[in-house]
Amino acid sequence: MKLLLLEIWFFVQIPLVWWAFRRFARRNVTGEMIAGTIIGVFNEFATQPLWNYHFRLNIYKDTPLAVVLGWGVLFTLVVHFSGALYRFFLKKERVDIRDKRVFLFDVIAAALIAFPVETLSLKLGVWDYRYDLLAWDWGSVPFFHMPWEALFGYCLLMLVGPSFVRLWEGVFEGERP
Repeated sequence: MKLLLLEIWFFVQIPLVWWAFRRFARRNVTGEMIAGTIIGVFNEFATQPLWNYHFRLNIYKDTPLAVVLGWGVLFTLVVHFSGALYRFFLKKERVDIRDKRVFLFDVIAAALIAFPVETLSLKLGVWDYRYDLLAWDWGSVPFFHMPWEALFGYCLLMLVGPSFVRLWEGVFEGERP
C-alpha cells in the first residue's frame, strides 16, 4: 500500500510543482520539465539493469513511468535552486549560461536536492540498487548512509543535465532559441 501511495505521489507532484512555480515564482516550467524528462528517459533506459523498481505502471521492463517523469520535476528543482544560488552568491540578475561557474552551482544543487531525493526514495523502497552489478566500494556518505558513488554520479550528471535543460527549456515552451 505504501508503494502505491508513493507512486500516486510521484504522479501528483508533476502538476503540483508546475502549478507552484506558475503561482509563486510566476514562471512557466513546462520546458524545464520536458527537457528534464528527456534526460530521465535516457538515464533510465541506459541504466535499467542497475536498479530494481517496485512500482506498478512501467514503461520498459521494470522502469516506472512515474520515475521517468520525476526526472523532469527533479531537474526543474535543481535548475531553479542552482540559479538562485548563482544569482545570490555572484550578485547577478540572471544566470549567464556561458559562465563556467554555473557548473559549480549545479553540482551544489545536485548534492542538496537530487541526492536527498535519491536517498529518500531508496529508503522508502521505491527501488533497490543492484549492488552485485554496481560493485560500489567507496563506502557510505555520513548521515545519509548512501554509497559515495551515488553522490558522485549525481554530481557528474549535473555537470551536463542542467545545461541541457537551460538550453532547451525555451524551445519546448515555444520561444525562439
